[in-house]
Amino acid sequence: MVSWNEIDRVRKDPNVFKPLAAHLLRVHETQWDDYEETFLRDVSEYDLPELNTRQAEFLLKCRDDKATHFKVGDNFSVPILIKKCYEARLDLDDNDLDFIETLYHRNRAYVTGRQAGWLLRVAKQLHIIEPYS
Repeated sequence: MVSWNEIDRVRKDPNVFKPLAAHLLRVHETQWDDYEETFLRDVSEYDLPELNTRQAEFLLKCRDDKATHFKVGDNFSVPILIKKCYEARLDLDDNDLDFIETLYHRNRAYVTGRQAGWLLRVAKQLHIIEPYS
């Protein structure tokens, strides 16, 4: 979760939000939704004096969603969690099953910010990690 101080700092400074948006557009292996890509392009290209709070919050959410994590939760190793979830995958519904199989077959050693919460939820559901972790 992004702090109010960071949102406010990014919101008010074009020297921060314009390069951040441009960088996010150039990140390799990134699939942006149409509205995300349009937003990032607009922020990086147009001469905006500042962003409103919601725009800054969305920009930082885009950044955090694409961050890579090699450990999640209470310092759990992502490759180990993926392997253990894959081994217990038959208890999962179709969406979670596809998610775990994709991660496993791609031999992923990391997950993105969006995927981190999903992986933790699946690991808890399969009782690989304790629910309070």
